[in-house]
Amino acid sequence: MTHDGRRIRLHERWSVAPVSDDGRTPALPGTPVPPGSLVLVSGSGDEGSVRILPAALAAPLGELARRGETGADEADLPPPLVRALELDGTLRVSPRGRPARPWREQAASDTSTSVSALGWAALLDRLTPDQLARRLYFYGRLPVTPRRLRELPDASSVSRWLGLGFLSLETAGFRPLPRTPDTWVWRRWARARTPSSSKLYVCCLPRDLPYALRACERVLRDRAVAGFKVGFDLPTVLRPDKFVVYLTDPGQADAVAAEIVAGLGAVEAQPLPFTATSPAGPLVARAVDPEDWEGRPAWHERASWRLNICRLAGEALWASRDLPARDRVAAALERLTLAGVDTGTWTWTEATA
Repeated sequence: MTHDGRRIRLHERWSVAPVSDDGRTPALPGTPVPPGSLVLVSGSGDEGSVRILPAALAAPLGELARRGETGADEADLPPPLVRALELDGTLRVSPRGRPARPWREQAASDTSTSVSALGWAALLDRLTPDQLARRLYFYGRLPVTPRRLRELPDASSVSRWLGLGFLSLETAGFRPLPRTPDTWVWRRWARARTPSSSKLYVCCLPRDLPYALRACERVLRDRAVAGFKVGFDLPTVLRPDKFVVYLTDPGQADAVAAEIVAGLGAVEAQPLPFTATSPAGPLVARAVDPEDWEGRPAWHERASWRLNICRLAGEALWASRDLPARDRVAAALERLTLAGVDTGTWTWTEATA
C-alpha cells in the first residue's frame, strides 16, 4: 500500500482541542485524558463529538491540522494508518480511496449474520457514528413486547424467572460482583483472584435461559471458568449475548463450549453477530476482548470485543454515508481488517492500524 501522490488533511468535521501537560482539556471539563493525547472536537453536534487519539498520533495529526492539506508522503504516517484514518472519518484523502476488491466481494457474497448486520446498518444513513454502533451492538435483540413486559416487569421478576436462588455456586468459589456503570445491565459472578482471558457467549433463545443456567451449573464449576454473567433486566435477556462465560485459558474454549452444548441438548440458537462460532456449533460463540487502554476516562465505557467492532464499524459507515450501501459495508470490513480483525472468522489477526 502506497500513498501514490495523494493529498490529505484533517477531516473538516474535526478541530484540535488544547490539552495541558496534566491531561486537562476544555473539551472535557473535569475529565483528564492520558497525557500527550490528541483530542479532536466535532462541530457537527453529533454524539461522537469528542475523539481521544493516542500520543503516538498527536504530533503528526497536530502538525497536519496546523499545515492544512499536504501530500500524504509528507506526513509522518504509514499508508495503512492513513487508510484507517480515512475510513473512520478522521482524515480527508484526495483522491478518495475505494474499498479494495476483497472487501467488496465479501460485502456482496457473505450472507453471515455479521455481514447482514452491517448491510442493515448501511441503510441507516441519517444516524451518527455512536447511534450506528449501538444499532449494530444490539442487532438481533428481540423486541420488548407488552406480553413480555407483563411477564417480566422488573429486575426482581427476572431474577425469580431465572431461578437464580437455586444456583449454589458458592462452594465452587464464586461470589457476586457489584454493578458498575459499565456493567449496569448484568448480574455477574466471579472466582476470587481468577483473571479471565477469553469468553463464551451462550446464545440460547430467551425462553430457554432459565433451563440453560441450570444445565450449565456443572460446567460453571470447571476450574477453566473464571466467572459468568446473565442479563439483569428484560431488554438484556432478550439479547443474543444474554449469558456470557469467562475463561481463564483461551485454549480451553472449545472444550468448555462442547460441554455446554452437550448439557443443553437440542436448544435453538439466537444468532449473535461479530463473534467466532465454536466447533460445537452456533449455540456457543467465542471472543477475546481487546486490552484496556491506559488512562481511559471513566465516562468512556471500556470496549469489549463486540463493542470495539461496533464502534469501528459505526465510524466507517458514517464516514462512507455518501456511498452505496454495499460500498459502505466494504468500507467497514476494510476498517475492521486494519484494526486486526479477521472478518471471515471474527477473531484477532496480527496486523493493526
